[in-house]
Amino acid sequence: MNNLALQNPVTNKPKSQRCCDDVFYEYLFTFKNKANQKYFSLMLKFILLFRECFDISKNKNNKDENKKAVTNSLPPEELPDLCNEFYGEFLEPNNFFGIEDSQEKDEIIEIIQHFSIWLFKNEYTKSKLSMAS
Repeated sequence: MNNLALQNPVTNKPKSQRCCDDVFYEYLFTFKNKANQKYFSLMLKFILLFRECFDISKNKNNKDENKKAVTNSLPPEELPDLCNEFYGEFLEPNNFFGIEDSQEKDEIIEIIQHFSIWLFKNEYTKSKLSMAS
């Protein structure tokens, strides 16, 4: 397979060089015309919050006062590992963007699942989402 086939038309980077932000953008770009406006808005909220949670998580042990964004430099391999922390410790106790009713939270869970499966199918991670029963 040639290098052009591996390139994302959105980022123009080979897949192996894409950072989390590139992958977030690709995910949203892929589904921008496939989801209705309300659902896409929820997808966008999820990506913004998930990105923030990832940055906070990676900066926990950073003693510097200047915490930095890491999603623009780290590869997406670890993203699925953050899903439980994102929902249980970041989203659940807070009211971000008015996401507080159970229906929207259920939809966020669906988006988390969809995003994780999409990451795996697009070979951005080797981690497969396992569902608790």
